[in-house]
Amino acid sequence: MSSEDQFDFEQAGEDARKLVLLGAAQKAGLFPALTEETDIATLKHKLKADERALFIVLEALCRLGYVNRRNDKYSLADKARPLFIEHGDDYVGDYLPHLLNILEAWLALPEIIKGQKPERETSKDVASFMHAMASKPDSFVEEVVSHCLGRMKEAKSALDLGGGPGKYAKAFVNRGLDAVLYDLPQTIDYVSTEFRLKDIKNLTLKKGDFTRDEFVKEFGGLSFDIVFMGNICHIYSEEENKRLIKNVTNLLRKGGLVAIEDFVRGRSPDAEMFAVNMLANTEGGGTWTEAQYREWLEGAGFHSIEITDLAERGNQLITAFLEKA
Repeated sequence: MSSEDQFDFEQAGEDARKLVLLGAAQKAGLFPALTEETDIATLKHKLKADERALFIVLEALCRLGYVNRRNDKYSLADKARPLFIEHGDDYVGDYLPHLLNILEAWLALPEIIKGQKPERETSKDVASFMHAMASKPDSFVEEVVSHCLGRMKEAKSALDLGGGPGKYAKAFVNRGLDAVLYDLPQTIDYVSTEFRLKDIKNLTLKKGDFTRDEFVKEFGGLSFDIVFMGNICHIYSEEENKRLIKNVTNLLRKGGLVAIEDFVRGRSPDAEMFAVNMLANTEGGGTWTEAQYREWLEGAGFHSIEITDLAERGNQLITAFLEKA
């Protein structure tokens, strides 16, 4: 192993501590509170925070260059604004609280390796998870939707299954389709107001649980041109994914398109490490190979399967058509 390939444990540890510090500051509301110059007494009252903790954290953030101090007043540094305040391409403010939840789950890996069951991901912080998912770049979402509509040019309707903050559902609506966003009740309750999805014309919000075979009946025979499944399959086991894809056939019109965005093991450089995240957060989740996806889809009656490597991230889009007969 060359020196360039060696893992620098000391630097990695330092970087991890920085990430936790930045994530904690963001989750505690510190960065938004520093958009204007202010002192610790004001911050203590505004954030209902501990004075000693504020001083130590602020001084550390000053050392890292994310906060400026002038006399006894603190303010956000210029380099921190695009990261934590401005919702542009560099914004990570909504992702960092979710990252803290991920790191917390990973700390239980020693016990999980020995057989302890992880806490279900769906039972964790809905707000942090939804904001993290919503931080996905619009350009990436548009790339995925364009691939779908490139294969299904005459599509008029789409179901965004487990679509969380509705970025894909909104993208389909913006391209002229009627869309339904289907997710757990607590998720729909949150995103309908937090992301103003309830006000979007041609977007229907529907509560339910697609892990139940009976969920298909909730649509009353309604069928779609496209069923989109973004970042779903990695949460579930092989058997659960087979069953879900089979159920999806009852929500697609004949000749309709299923589109699955995920990390495909053997094609994505991130698949193996992401599977560890699923080990830490789910009972049966993981990342699955191209052969497995093909087996599940063909077994459910799909054909013309295509797997596309997406340009902006290390994951793939799997598309296939349901048999017409």
